[in-house]
Amino acid sequence: MKTLLFIVLLFVTLVSYSQSSYYNRTFEAKYMNNPPVFAYGKDSLKRFYFSHFSAFDTVINKAVENGDTAKYLRIYFSFYIDESGFVYEPKFERVASTRSAVTESAKTIRHFNDMKDVLQKAVQAMLLKMSAWRPGVENGQPVKSLNYDYMQFWVGLTPPQ
Repeated sequence: MKTLLFIVLLFVTLVSYSQSSYYNRTFEAKYMNNPPVFAYGKDSLKRFYFSHFSAFDTVINKAVENGDTAKYLRIYFSFYIDESGFVYEPKFERVASTRSAVTESAKTIRHFNDMKDVLQKAVQAMLLKMSAWRPGVENGQPVKSLNYDYMQFWVGLTPPQ
């Protein structure tokens, strides 16, 4: 009887440990069935990015100096969202360009590499001001997630239709 009780107790302990370790990991948002959602909607999220990013002038001046006009510029960044929906560890990833507003791919612009520190500070300041999200959910449990996003704007006189 003691052996059976020991085996049941061991099994329950192992199952609870494996479930807790599953939910303690960080999920990548783009692969989640229920990724995190900005509480005020996608349009408000984009407006938030544009109204709180402090390095627009710097990026545009650098783009014009290097002839990167008549194209869309994208500023890529990543951040984590915890189980409560709060943003942490924002990170600037890269600046890229594309000719189309809706394409998935964009070419990295290398002459922005010398501005990484400035852009990291601007991205960090922007994202740490952000209000809480609805966290991602896996199997009914709120979980931590890694999120990638970008802001995009046209550099030139008239964007293509």
